[in-house]
Amino acid sequence: MSHPGEIDELKTRLDAAERQVRTLAEAVRVLAGGLEGGPLEEAGRARPEHAARLAHELLLAAGLIQPKESEGP
Repeated sequence: MSHPGEIDELKTRLDAAERQVRTLAEAVRVLAGGLEGGPLEEAGRARPEHAARLAHELLLAAGLIQPKESEGP
């Protein structure tokens, strides 16, 4: 039988995993949106680059990736 402390620890870990999955899903959604581009979209727009930057910022803010030392602020 599990101890109450173990159950609390498992709940904490599950909550953290759920937050990470939500963040990853949002990053994927942003990337997909940046790559879709509709037929009426202006040519040469920087949507993919903007989407990649936003997805990167989401992952950084969530602590899922670490900034590289060579990256600027």
